[in-house]
Amino acid sequence: MGGSGSGGYKPTAPTSPCARLAFQATINSPKPTVVAQLKVGDSLDVVLNPQGQGVILEHKAQPAGSLTGTQVAQLINCINSGFEYQAIVVQINGGQCVVRIEPK
Repeated sequence: MGGSGSGGYKPTAPTSPCARLAFQATINSPKPTVVAQLKVGDSLDVVLNPQGQGVILEHKAQPAGSLTGTQVAQLINCINSGFEYQAIVVQINGGQCVVRIEPK
């Protein structure tokens, strides 16, 4: 009899709600010079606003805009708990940019 040597049980899905947090959002107050550099599939950094509440999306260390909405409070709590997220560009329409927020 041979064992698989897998090392034990591994859950198939993340157990923390923060590990599963993912949603789409439109970038608020987009910075035209930064958004003009973006293309579908690009990844942006998701960081807490150092000047108060809120989340800023950055592309190459330049602010692209901010996030608002019902899930941003949960996102902030998860970031404060040590989780990291990225924003993937899914749609660009003129100056409007839609991203998918997901764990890194």
